[in-house]
Amino acid sequence: MGKFYLDKRYYADKPVRWVSFESTPNLDETKKDIYGKCVPCISNLYEQLQAGKTEINLGPAHSCWKVVAVLANDDECTHVLAEFERAFLAERKIKGRFGSGGAEKPTRVIVFSAPSQEETERLYKEVCICSRRVNPEAHVSFHRGCAELYHELFGDPMGWKQTETIRKPEAVRDILARIRKMLFWEKE
Repeated sequence: MGKFYLDKRYYADKPVRWVSFESTPNLDETKKDIYGKCVPCISNLYEQLQAGKTEINLGPAHSCWKVVAVLANDDECTHVLAEFERAFLAERKIKGRFGSGGAEKPTRVIVFSAPSQEETERLYKEVCICSRRVNPEAHVSFHRGCAELYHELFGDPMGWKQTETIRKPEAVRDILARIRKMLFWEKE
């Protein structure tokens, strides 16, 4: 039976509250992805937007899959993780995060990262089962890329191609500001 490990900074007093979790100690896979995949991917988007491009190469965002459950609070998120541990974790490597982009938000989400579309489909079914055991009203979905950056610009992620045209050019300025904050290039 597997076990989830939580980021020890769980109780950090920050307005944006995200807690990473992983099925391997020390969150090594998460750290490797943040600096080896996520930061370069987000930087790639930033550079293309900053250069004024309207056709954007999505890079790794095109094959980056997430399964997301919307829940009432952090306790429900940890209960879903406990259910997942008992029912499905076994010897798999699973990682993700839970929380919200702000303390004022009325719900919390748990985001499972998936390495492929096939694993996304499997995770989706499992997360639906676990989430609905905890909260029958839980909404579970899946998508590509970082929703808070890519979806507003490119629309429905299920139809994305490797190179996408910006569908909402008026959002570019806001997305650039979000990226600067995400990468700590600009203070809030």
